[in-house]
Amino acid sequence: MLKTALLPVIALALAGLAPPPVQPPAGDGDERPARACFLPQTIVNYRTDGDTTAYVRAGRGEVFQLQSSGCRGLGMSRGLGIAPESGMGACVGETVGLATSGPSLMGENNSRCTARVVKRLTAEEVAALPGRVRP
Repeated sequence: MLKTALLPVIALALAGLAPPPVQPPAGDGDERPARACFLPQTIVNYRTDGDTTAYVRAGRGEVFQLQSSGCRGLGMSRGLGIAPESGMGACVGETVGLATSGPSLMGENNSRCTARVVKRLTAEEVAALPGRVRP
């Protein structure tokens, strides 16, 4: 009888040692923001700011900023190819391959380098860009 009387006391003591249950964050559904991505084949325009920054307009008119540590010929390029290193799309935070072309007599401004997709710009950020770099 003494054994059965101690079981509820032991159970309560053990329950007090257990960690509290994990509660999901308050909100309506999935709290993770959608990843900002674009498909390179949907690029309709691009502009560069020197040999380190490119702004591309892709998809539904979204503008993305790409940053490289220096890509020879990027600032003067007449063509820009973008190749995602993972998957088919280029997403913010990922690295992409860049291929620039022309103008040059012997291909000296044709180069390949890598860049990081820094962010998708808001309409206000696009409007604030200088006209020469706004795609």
